[in-house]
Amino acid sequence: MQNYERMYSYIHDYQKLVYEYFSKHGVAFLTTYYNLNKNTSIWEDKDLLGGSYERVGELSGTKWDKYLTLPVYFIEEMSTSFDGQEIGYIKDGVTSFVIPSSYGIQPYPGDIIKFESSFLMPNNNNKPLYIVSGIDKSVNTEITFWKVKVTTFQSKKLEEIDLQVDNTYMFYEYDKNIHTLDDAVFLTNLLVKHKEIKNKLDKKWNSNSGLYFPF
Repeated sequence: MQNYERMYSYIHDYQKLVYEYFSKHGVAFLTTYYNLNKNTSIWEDKDLLGGSYERVGELSGTKWDKYLTLPVYFIEEMSTSFDGQEIGYIKDGVTSFVIPSSYGIQPYPGDIIKFESSFLMPNNNNKPLYIVSGIDKSVNTEITFWKVKVTTFQSKKLEEIDLQVDNTYMFYEYDKNIHTLDDAVFLTNLLVKHKEIKNKLDKKWNSNSGLYFPF
């Protein structure tokens, strides 16, 4: 029998298209995402119903990693539920979205997200915060999608949460990867310099001769 090699590997090509290409180039909604830092958070995790005394505040040992301009996908239509508590009726907004595992982020219950980022809409920064209340994994593989369910996070502000942030990262659109904030600023400055150099070189280009002239 003669050996042969296929020109196309359909299964792997499809997997790469869905889990790698689409997760970085699909239609996305930019958010600010606070991901639980399990390594630095301090809480009781040995007993049933253990945890921190409070999620946000002076008695909280919870720490987060902050991700700026993090794209999420497939945001579902907002639904509203009412919950009667001691303080009265609480109106919770409920929705869900998808995070691809290609970001390298593991979502956890208790993560916090803001759909309207303050740096994108500085004059209309009155959108609510949402807290992760449930997570579904699409398939049990290394490359997957996380479907995240969130509800309204009552009576908390970004200023309070930022006090408990350990690290700040940014999803950089140019290379579709997550970098530290300092590296993202450096890359932006580098792109600006490259654009300035390109504009200066374009002015020295002579289309008749096909050469660059230094004057």
